[in-house]
Amino acid sequence: MDTSNLLTKSDFLLFLEAPRHLWAKKQDLIGKAPSAFDIHNMEQGYQVEALAREYLAEHVLKANESMSIQDTFTDGRFTVKTDALIYKPDTNSYDLYEVKSGTSLKKENLYDITYQFLIIKEKVNIDRVFILHLNGEYIRDEILHIQELFEAEDVTGKVLDILDEVYKLREIALNTAFDSSLEDTAACLNPKGCPCPEICFPELPAYSVFDIPKLSAKKKTELLNQGIIDIHDVPKSFDLNIKQRQIVDVAQSNRILINREAIQKEINKFKFPLYFLDYETYLSAIPLFPGNKPQQQMVFQYSLYKLDSPNGEPCHSDHLAITKKDPSISLIKQLRDDISEMGTVFVWNKSFEMTRNKEMAIIHPEYAGFLEEMNDSTYDLGDIINLGYYIHPEFKGSWSLKNVLPVMVPELSYEEMPINKGDQAMTVWWTIVNGNLSDEESEKLKIALLDYCKLDTWAMVEIWRVFTSLNEMSSKTAMYSN
Repeated sequence: MDTSNLLTKSDFLLFLEAPRHLWAKKQDLIGKAPSAFDIHNMEQGYQVEALAREYLAEHVLKANESMSIQDTFTDGRFTVKTDALIYKPDTNSYDLYEVKSGTSLKKENLYDITYQFLIIKEKVNIDRVFILHLNGEYIRDEILHIQELFEAEDVTGKVLDILDEVYKLREIALNTAFDSSLEDTAACLNPKGCPCPEICFPELPAYSVFDIPKLSAKKKTELLNQGIIDIHDVPKSFDLNIKQRQIVDVAQSNRILINREAIQKEINKFKFPLYFLDYETYLSAIPLFPGNKPQQQMVFQYSLYKLDSPNGEPCHSDHLAITKKDPSISLIKQLRDDISEMGTVFVWNKSFEMTRNKEMAIIHPEYAGFLEEMNDSTYDLGDIINLGYYIHPEFKGSWSLKNVLPVMVPELSYEEMPINKGDQAMTVWWTIVNGNLSDEESEKLKIALLDYCKLDTWAMVEIWRVFTSLNEMSSKTAMYSN
């Protein structure tokens, strides 16, 4: 079916994301091909849909009812393809089901299914509307129980509450999609995630107001309405929190902010031996192993540097579990051997590693004590930046390791590495485990995985060295030196 002159559901959702994104799509100006990670996620979505149909057929459908899938409805302007419709002959009505791979109901899910409802209700009698999503509380055992894997939320009332709003929005979306000009079409507020930055941000400066961390959409819009997009033009009087104002001041002065006293206070907390730890994980929509929940991260790799004394040489160890069984089984055993004496465990973004430790403690209770002790000893090295003790204008408001590293340790870089992002590592691991690779191909990818994770931990070692040497540096480098 040719939908080029119709507004599809995906078009409508793109409009809600940003009207200009929809306009760019209809003008064929979004040319970004899906990444391997995008494709992998889509494949997981298809697996969830297939299991959802089994769930509906086995645990929802009654003896005298029938189910149809992938039905297409159109009214000449709007079109949609359903996930599932269950026909109830007793009332000559249908229940509409939309399948989602997430573990909770999201706002955009309601707009999605309300768009569908508006079209379908003109063709058939809809009784109830459901979002069928994964059950975030389900814990798998040896067998996958699909009756517990899913949760069907009746959103009929919520759909009726926003029916008029969605009716009006889809009319605006239709006009936007086929407008000859993007004039007066709103751009998005997220250049880093924008699918068409040349359309939304044709003249974006190198350091913009979008780099101010956690700046609300309201405040971004307020600045844009004043004609302010460059961070250097943000007025001193503009209302920002303390951290945001620090970021803006550093950018406008083009000088580093260093709070040596605060950094030294943090350093005094550290206890040798020091460990620098990084995990790589695989995110599976459907739990693969006993103890796992839907959409749970599974640790398959770590890199670890150990430093016994301030002037010692870091010692490296690592583990990469290539197995179709639970990869954390061998991983946690070796990690326990590698961290034989607890000191300070450095990570970058501690909520991630600490959450993985809590999850593994539940799955492997025999290691719960070790994992709890490790969490008690964990320090987020990125906090020194995130808390505002060290702010560099070239960080551009970010404390991401990949933004910080080339500034603080310019001789280290991810750019030329075969694997240089976490989502790449995730899909590569899955390919090694489940793909039909030659021994040579598999070995090459294993080395790339090990090198990527190793750089994450070596980067922390080098950044730690910068922090610990700050009191020896000249104060000329700093904007503030407390």
